[in-house]
Amino acid sequence: MSAPLAGPSLPVLGGKVMLTALRESDIDRIVEACSTDDARRFLETPWPYRRPDAESFVREFAPAGWRGEHDERVWAIRESLRGPLVGVVGLRGERSEVGYWLHPDAMGKGLMADALRTLVGHAEGCLTWPEVHWRCREGNVASMRVAKAAGFSYLGTREAPSADGAGRDGERRLEHHAVRVANGMPADARPWPRLD
Repeated sequence: MSAPLAGPSLPVLGGKVMLTALRESDIDRIVEACSTDDARRFLETPWPYRRPDAESFVREFAPAGWRGEHDERVWAIRESLRGPLVGVVGLRGERSEVGYWLHPDAMGKGLMADALRTLVGHAEGCLTWPEVHWRCREGNVASMRVAKAAGFSYLGTREAPSADGAGRDGERRLEHHAVRVANGMPADARPWPRLD
């Protein structure tokens, strides 16, 4: 019997991007992306983010998900098969939830919206989830724009689900929530807030 997969065996093709397994060569780009001010404010990653964090993510966390040791599957986002990492997108099975981030030099090209549409279509078509959830911290307008462009229906705000209800700075925080359902629109959908 062959060893379990440590990542997706084939790329998932989108209109502008392809989703692949992470590679050792992605580590420096991950450090760059997860060391920005926006990463500190909006991502649930260690802070300050260092090279050992990225090494552990690529070598341990991502492969463990593909081996079924936890419930998150992670894909690298690239513009071409051999191209550099432009971002990461993941699906958390227990909550049917998507999460993502983009490297700063890849922003403004519509790559993340394409990656999210591609992944959600893959989830609905291959993983047969009836719905996929999304959330972001209040103030993350870029993430909200991506979710809206990828066809998610807005559900409003809720208090963050952290154990103490607070962020890194100790302040209580709200999160925006949305969902993409396989058929139609959820009954509790609301208009998206202004995102300009």
